[in-house]
Amino acid sequence: MYITGIVAFALFFINDFNDWKLNKAWLKICFPVGFALLLVSTVWQCFRGDGELCFGLAARVVIWLVCLLMLVAEFYSLFFSFDMDEAYSNNTSGNDRVATTTRMYALCRHPGVLFFILLYACLFLSTHMTAMGALILCGLNFLLIVFEDILVFPALLSGYDEYKRNTPFLIPSTSSIAKCLKDFRE
Repeated sequence: MYITGIVAFALFFINDFNDWKLNKAWLKICFPVGFALLLVSTVWQCFRGDGELCFGLAARVVIWLVCLLMLVAEFYSLFFSFDMDEAYSNNTSGNDRVATTTRMYALCRHPGVLFFILLYACLFLSTHMTAMGALILCGLNFLLIVFEDILVFPALLSGYDEYKRNTPFLIPSTSSIAKCLKDFRE
């Protein structure tokens, strides 16, 4: 089932390339189809994979709670931290979109990747997902954000270059954590 996850990320790359260079409305289907394939791949690997469960039931329940927290944080980062229509539709192009720099995106430029890595680490520890399956998906996600950070977002999001200067790429700093917490309090 690794192939399904790999195809999912190929579709995410195509979707980003489309946003960046092609701007074809019909290619917007790549994101939701990729998302569905990633979900299928993940569920398959969790329940039908060859991995061995690493912990007993009590520890797995705690890990599943962390999984749930990471899943909520992931969805919040990707779908509720900014205007979804603006980010995931073809209504805007070029530098009409403004870089989101507050809340989760004050933490680092790609908070979803942090939550993704923690989510898949928890899935590896508490389900039949193999380390290889988790590593492949996390590695592809990392390659995707490098592509986005270097090529796609600077071209599509106004203010992204300044955002890059002021916000860590992936690993939060003490000042970015403080800004994130301050943004949520306000």
